[in-house]
Amino acid sequence: MNWKLILRAGVAFLALSGWVGIQGCASSGDDLPIRPIIQDADLIGQNYQAADALLTRAPWLRERREPLLSATFVDINNLEMSSGLGRVIGEQLGSRFAQQGFTVIEIKMRNNIFVQEGAGEFALSRSVREISQSHNAAAVIAGTYAVGRTSVFVNARLIRATDNLVLASHDYVLPLGPDAKALIAAQ
Repeated sequence: MNWKLILRAGVAFLALSGWVGIQGCASSGDDLPIRPIIQDADLIGQNYQAADALLTRAPWLRERREPLLSATFVDINNLEMSSGLGRVIGEQLGSRFAQQGFTVIEIKMRNNIFVQEGAGEFALSRSVREISQSHNAAAVIAGTYAVGRTSVFVNARLIRATDNLVLASHDYVLPLGPDAKALIAAQ
């Protein structure tokens, strides 16, 4: 047996295998990984579920029959900034509480609350106690959101008006689809 011949054949085989392996990994540009398109969630459904979760965590609130306030959800990185998404979340959570039989005060219609044009009402950037006392509210529905690369992380809270104690909270994630992006861009 000729060991030199076997060795040459082995080296040639390894070289050819490596070359084929490298060629197999090469890309012509047509087969680059495609980032999947992110679809929007059912925003209303997700926000209604969040409101239901808050109510489940504070069932005694149903017995009190005191009014609630619903505030714009704000950007967690700047509590004085929001977007169309933050306003929609606050509106939809308030709507769900109203559907469940709660008295929800529409504070945008009141003239003794400052509402920044195009921004909404910011319960987390002001004293919750002051706002709720002026409306005789038991609690405020408020929260924050944080925008990630592919998701929006939402933190919803039910805050007791008298001492700012968090009575219930619920965290959830919304996919950052085209509608969510458009709502976030709407400052």
